[in-house]
Amino acid sequence: MSATNGIDKKRMLSIVSVTTVASFITGLNARLAAVGFPVIVHELNCGIDEVIWIIQGFMVGSTIIQLIVGGLADIYGRVRLFNIGLLIFSLSGLGSGLATNAPLLTIFRIIQGIGAAFLMTLSITILTDNIPKNMLGTWLGLNQIAWRVGAIVGLTFSGIIIDYLGWRWIYLINFPIGIASYIWSLKSLKETYRPTSNRCLDRIGFILFTIFVMFLASSLTMMMNVKSWGYVIPIFFLISMISLAFFIIHERKSECRALDLSIFKIRQFSNGITTQFLYAIGFGSFITLLVIFIEVVRSYSASLTGMLLTPFELSFLIFGIVGGRLSDNFGFAPVATTGLLMASASLYMLSRLGMSASLEYLMTYVFLFGIGAGLFIAPNTSAIMTSIPPEKRGVASAIRTFSFNIGFLVSLNIAMLSLVSSTSYEIATKLIISEGHVENLNDVPLEKVYMGISNSFLMMAVIMSVALLLSAYQLKIKLLNRSEN
Repeated sequence: MSATNGIDKKRMLSIVSVTTVASFITGLNARLAAVGFPVIVHELNCGIDEVIWIIQGFMVGSTIIQLIVGGLADIYGRVRLFNIGLLIFSLSGLGSGLATNAPLLTIFRIIQGIGAAFLMTLSITILTDNIPKNMLGTWLGLNQIAWRVGAIVGLTFSGIIIDYLGWRWIYLINFPIGIASYIWSLKSLKETYRPTSNRCLDRIGFILFTIFVMFLASSLTMMMNVKSWGYVIPIFFLISMISLAFFIIHERKSECRALDLSIFKIRQFSNGITTQFLYAIGFGSFITLLVIFIEVVRSYSASLTGMLLTPFELSFLIFGIVGGRLSDNFGFAPVATTGLLMASASLYMLSRLGMSASLEYLMTYVFLFGIGAGLFIAPNTSAIMTSIPPEKRGVASAIRTFSFNIGFLVSLNIAMLSLVSSTSYEIATKLIISEGHVENLNDVPLEKVYMGISNSFLMMAVIMSVALLLSAYQLKIKLLNRSEN
C-alpha cells in the first residue's frame, strides 16, 4: 500500500486536476464580466435595473440551487452531477455570449450560476471522497487558491478581451474551456460513491427558498424604477417575506429538510453568520462601484480598469492564506476583527475619493481592502465551522454560503439605489450606457454619479463597522473566558 493509502497517484492527480480546473473556471467567470458591464449596457441599450440583473443573475442561480445540490448528489451521484454542472456551465456561457438582449443574457447568467454551484460544491465533495485524509487539507487549499487565481486572471484579461474582441467573448471563452474540462472529467473521474434512493429531497423547502430569493431580488431591483413598478414592489417584497416565513416553519417541522435551523442556537455560529452577512453587504458592491467610478466617472478603458482591480485580488489571495495561519496561532476573533477594521476603514477612505483622485490613492485603499477582506474570511469561516458538531457541518456550510450570497445581493441593490437617488433612474442609465461620455447628454454633471458612489461606499463602511463591533464583542467574550480560566 502506497503513501496515499492505496489510491493510485496518477488517478489522484487526475481527480485533483479536474476539480482544480473547475474551481479555476468558476473564479475566472466570476470576474471576467466584472469590468465589462458598462460596455454590455451600452451595446444592449438596457436600463440600470436590467444591469443589476445581469450582474446578480449568476449569484441568484448559484444561491437557489445550493439548497439541494447535496441531496441531488447523494441520490444521483457526485460525478454525474459534477459533469452535468460542467455542461450547464459551458452551454450557458455560449448562450450568454450569443444573447441579443438583456433579459436573455440574464436568463443564461442564472443558468450558468446553477452550473457553477454544482461545480463549486461537488468539487469539494469529490476531493473528500477520493483523497486520503492526510493529504486532503493541502488539496482543498489548492482548490480554493485556484478559484482566486482564476479571479485574478479574469480581472487582468477581461478588459483586454473587451477592448480588442468585444464583450461577448468574456462569456464565449467559457464554452471551449468548459467543454475541454467536461471531456477531461469523463476520462478522469470515476464514481466511488454509491448513490442511494433512500435520501429524501426537500422539494418544498427548495421551492419556498427559491421564491424568497427571486422575489426579494426582484423587489429590491424594482425600487430603482419606482415610477414604472409602483405598487408591485411592496407586493413582491411581501411575497418574499411570506415565503421565507413558511420556509423557516417548514424546516423546523418537516422530517425531510434541507437545513437544520436549530444550529442557530449555538452563539458562536449565529454570531459568525451574522458578522459574515454584514460583511457581505459591505463587500458585495465593492467591485461594481469601482468599475462605475473608473470607467464612467474617470472614462478609463476596460483593460485599465481590470489592471487597477488586480491588486485587490492579489492582496485578498495572499492575506486569505495569512489570515488562516494567524487564526490558527492567535484565535479567530483578533484576526477577523483586525480584517474588518482594515476593510471598513478602506471603504470609508474610498468614500472620500475626489473625482480627480490619483490612481495611487485609489490603488492604495483597494489593496488595503483586499488585505482586510482576506484576513476576515478564513478566521470567520473557522469560527462558524468549528462551532458545529461534525454531523451538521454540511448544513452549516450551506447556511454560510446563503448568508454571503444574500448579503451580496442586498449590497448590490443598495449601491445602485444610492446611485439612482443621487441622480435619477433615467440619468443614471444614460450615463452608464454612454460610458461617461456626457457631451451627448446635455452636459449632465458626473458629480452626481460620483456623489452616489461616494454615498454607497460610506453606507458600506457603516455596515462593515457594525460587523466590526459584533466581531469585537466576540473578541471581548474570548478574552473574558480566557481570564476566567
